[in-house]
Amino acid sequence: MLTLVFSVLCTLMAVWGLWRPDAVGLHSAYLALTPFRTWFLFTLGVVSLASSWYRFGYKEHDTGATAFWLPVFLVSMVAVVTAENMWVFMTAWETMSITSFFLVISYKNRSGVLESGYLYLVMSQLSALSILSGLLLMTASMHSMNFGVWSSTAHVLSPATKSWIFGLLGLGFAVKSGIIPFHIWLPRAHPVAPAPVSGLMSGAMIKLGVFGIVQFLLVDLGQTSIVWPIILLLMGAVSSLLGVLYALMEQDLKRLLAYSSIENIGIIFLGLGIMALGIQLNHTYMETLGLLAALFHTFNHAIFKSQLFLAAGAVEQHTGTLNAEDLGGLIRTIPGVAVGFLAGSMAISALPPFNGFISEWITFRGLLSMVKGSAVLWSVFGLSLALILAMTGALAAMSFVKASGVIFLGEPRRQLVKVPIPRSMTWPILGLAACNLAFGVVPTPVLRIISSMIPGAVTPSSAVTLPLHATTTAVILLAVLCVVMAVARPWQLRTVPRWSCGRTPDAAMQFTSAAFTKSVRTTLAVIYRPHRNLTRIGRYPQDFPQRLVYHGGTTPIWERYVYEPTSRLVWWLSKNSTRIQAGPVRLYLIYLLGTVAVMLLFLH
Repeated sequence: MLTLVFSVLCTLMAVWGLWRPDAVGLHSAYLALTPFRTWFLFTLGVVSLASSWYRFGYKEHDTGATAFWLPVFLVSMVAVVTAENMWVFMTAWETMSITSFFLVISYKNRSGVLESGYLYLVMSQLSALSILSGLLLMTASMHSMNFGVWSSTAHVLSPATKSWIFGLLGLGFAVKSGIIPFHIWLPRAHPVAPAPVSGLMSGAMIKLGVFGIVQFLLVDLGQTSIVWPIILLLMGAVSSLLGVLYALMEQDLKRLLAYSSIENIGIIFLGLGIMALGIQLNHTYMETLGLLAALFHTFNHAIFKSQLFLAAGAVEQHTGTLNAEDLGGLIRTIPGVAVGFLAGSMAISALPPFNGFISEWITFRGLLSMVKGSAVLWSVFGLSLALILAMTGALAAMSFVKASGVIFLGEPRRQLVKVPIPRSMTWPILGLAACNLAFGVVPTPVLRIISSMIPGAVTPSSAVTLPLHATTTAVILLAVLCVVMAVARPWQLRTVPRWSCGRTPDAAMQFTSAAFTKSVRTTLAVIYRPHRNLTRIGRYPQDFPQRLVYHGGTTPIWERYVYEPTSRLVWWLSKNSTRIQAGPVRLYLIYLLGTVAVMLLFLH
């Protein structure tokens, strides 16, 4: 109840702040609200409101630890958004990281949960260390810890100082966002957490990395170096494509959604790159397009990804599993959740008239704006990024067609005990689905609010969002749907026995999750590195097997070729460094004097 009340207050305050920016009286040396911060407060409020409402029916899987840490987690995220000086920001940031760690390990008795939690904690601390270093460098350069001073004078810093700050802060915020190649924690931490926590982490927490990049790097620093926009665009393109490719291969529903978050963070980074490039080139229209694309997709992804995670939690509570190979036919037992998941799948696949289509279309327009009047290399670069984004959208649609079809349609692949789902778990999912549709049909007021955050910005017309007005497009699609329904007359359909070439039909004849994606897995084997293992079971297994068990999967290249060797190196260094800790006192004094000498030399 506490989290629900707090979420309602945050949402109402954010709505009032967006409607009347001058009426919000939060301006102090410690906390402050600007229209930009209010947008992220609104995003956080909507997601936390749905998750808090959902928890009333999720009590069977909820724990006392979740009830204790969740309010602290929400307050810390609000403090991150509203902080006005460095110490408040870092205190809130660390509180957010620690509390989210305890929320991730809520089911610590389950296999692999603690390992995933500790991996997340390590990556969070590396992120915090990099962010703290960047903020300290900014403080030393500006002789102030106040963010208001930074926003007005940070643009006058030297190019070298700006690059150091951009590198340190960009690294820290990129790790927290889960962008490739710093994504390793995300598909491990999100799936093991309770569903409301997963929705909050994916829908709100990782967006605070986007908040930091826009606030400190793009708005405060201004023009830096042309290298940084290119890095943002490349990271966005790689993350969006590889994220959706790995999501396509997942059979666990929560891991699929986690990899999909990496994909969507990549799309947001494409928008950030467009904005950074517009700032660098003094191209106000491109800057506005990038801001619209990044912030609108940030909000859209927060809505439909939290909706999908809540639907996954309902599936888990209903069946006891999230393995798609064991599920099927759930639209008959939990139709409300199925409809909500289908709506979220259409939104995340960027299909009109949902909101995901609008924000991805604006991203397309931003990438294509790099082509107009540019040199050949810039044109090729922009077109290549646009093609990657188009491919990402197609693969995302395929991924969620697989998830929706295998889990909710067809017949159950295994007999499972079905637990009824309370309405308090269904209504938040449907409410978020309605938001997806509303912001897709009427996006213009939202786009005006976002574009007003840049002083002197060029407010895009409706042609930026669609060749036709979004509302007109929605009406046309509704008319087409009505015509198809009138022609097809689904209310007159007859139910007849299924025919399967004379054999008795059973659930084993259905497409499995792995079979659905086999063509992609074999075509892109150089990325997936698939492995197969066939086990023969029986008295004479080699010649007369009574049963064949097939196991297959993919090899994550980042984990195998980057993080695992790095982990082994770190453990080796840690093990060998213990030798210098067991010596006489004289040796420790030498260490101390050497450290002081190095510090004095550095300070001099």
